[in-house]
Amino acid sequence: MSNTISIPATKLDKILNILVELKQEVSSLNKKVEDLEPVYGSDAWWEWSDNKAMEDIRAGRFVELRDKKALQAHLDMLKSA
Repeated sequence: MSNTISIPATKLDKILNILVELKQEVSSLNKKVEDLEPVYGSDAWWEWSDNKAMEDIRAGRFVELRDKKALQAHLDMLKSA
């Protein structure tokens, strides 16, 4: 007993193209889901948060304040911005 059918090559190509597009969309969605923040306070969140902080430090996205005077100047600058 055979369950095969014949379809034209153009329809097969169309189906394969749709499958490729779906695969790309699923891959994109998976990437977005992986980038979502885990539940706040969970072990996964702490690990995620630490990794994000290290990325910021490596990229230079931080301000180093060495004393109260520098902190006050930075806060004053933020108020006027």
